[in-house]
Amino acid sequence: MKVVFASSEIYPFAKTGGLADISGSLPKEIAKKGIKVFGFMPLYKTVDIEKHKIKPINVYIDVFLNGRTYTFEVYKLIDNVTFFFLKNDELFGRDYLYGTPEGDYSDNDVRFGAFSYAVMEFIKKEELNPDIIHVNDWQTSLIPVLTYYKYNWHHVRTVLTIHNLAYQGIFDKFAIERLNLEWDLFHMEALEFYDKVNFLKGGIVFSSAITTVSPTYAKEILKPEYGFGLDGLLRKYENKLYGIINGIDYNIWNPETDKYIYENHCEYTIEKKFINKKLFLKETNLEGEEKPLFIFIGRLAHQKGIDLIKDSIEELSKLPINLAILGSGDKEYNDFFESIKGKYENIFIKVGYDEPFSRKMYAAGDFLLMPSLFEPCGLNQMIAMRYAALVVARKTGGLNDTVIDISQPDGYGILFENPNEYEFLNAVNRAIDLYNNKQKFSELQKKVMGFDFSIESTAQKYIKLYESLKYSREVVL
Repeated sequence: MKVVFASSEIYPFAKTGGLADISGSLPKEIAKKGIKVFGFMPLYKTVDIEKHKIKPINVYIDVFLNGRTYTFEVYKLIDNVTFFFLKNDELFGRDYLYGTPEGDYSDNDVRFGAFSYAVMEFIKKEELNPDIIHVNDWQTSLIPVLTYYKYNWHHVRTVLTIHNLAYQGIFDKFAIERLNLEWDLFHMEALEFYDKVNFLKGGIVFSSAITTVSPTYAKEILKPEYGFGLDGLLRKYENKLYGIINGIDYNIWNPETDKYIYENHCEYTIEKKFINKKLFLKETNLEGEEKPLFIFIGRLAHQKGIDLIKDSIEELSKLPINLAILGSGDKEYNDFFESIKGKYENIFIKVGYDEPFSRKMYAAGDFLLMPSLFEPCGLNQMIAMRYAALVVARKTGGLNDTVIDISQPDGYGILFENPNEYEFLNAVNRAIDLYNNKQKFSELQKKVMGFDFSIESTAQKYIKLYESLKYSREVVL
């Protein structure tokens, strides 16, 4: 079997969030099972081609779009997956992947439309003959449309993974012309969405199968409160919708070998985690080794429940805890957290993205805060447990699928239902009580470190899905 895997970001080459992590680990894990996988990503200006040994292969792809021709130069990297990087500096030679801090690039329809066409043209030119084309989020959602409608490759099955339904790639109606498509695609059963063009909607309609990144999220997006206007369409295509929980690469996220943390440890040497905590507190000028250390790592965005932390900050500062916050996102949140740096002696704040520092936080933290309003999957909670930090989270999406509250017989985390300040602070106080029960807390640390949230089980389910689509069998995951 041959699979084409297209994503707008793939770790370690380019990353803004969890899409990159899964797009880096899943193709490699699938390839380990004997499947030939070809990965595709735009070659952004920010990609370090020398570091990653990415080389040009003297192949050029022309795409006629927006009334002109865009030429892509193809670069290649062979790992157990063959990665192709499509280079056009006018479209992708920019400082950011999707837009500046002030907003998205206005020509993102042309940028990712051209990339989608270039992937199709390369497949055709090089005669890759894939059985499956697997695309991710709105940036590559035009590919199933092109596969079915433009190229007539009806023998090729397409899989669309929705990592976050909130981002859909919506543009004005004349994107139809800019994308060299026909107006007969501009209707409510295809790309039209409230008199605009919706990339993700096109992917949903024309793909052979749709996956989300957790079983709970697959159910949630069928409801208006989580559907972002597409819940009706998703209910219509529910028969091809599947929830497959993401996993993490245990070779990358491994406290036994992580070179960035202060002291390596495993579930059998868990006492060394305290060394990480002690040195982290020293580095961040936080005091009180005996107090629980809560950490937040992620986007400073409404979706992530950051308002709950923001609105509770005074109360959190008065609790017998230390809190470390790392992240960046919307300007209003960036500005707020910058403005309170150093205000509270038990709260450390770093606005920005710093992966090595985040690893120190995972290794040091006693509890990870994830008060998300919605969370399609979430990888942070899996990483945190891998590093022996327990999780305090809202009961939604992938958090509901990966964390069981301690009130249950097999519980090992703390969940709260409603996204309000009272329930959030109550969850934090429950965590403090758990921490003070030293024996139980230590037992749960060892327990969560032993869980298997590896990418291998995710890959096995995708392979089952691919095989079912290729051979027209019933999908049984």
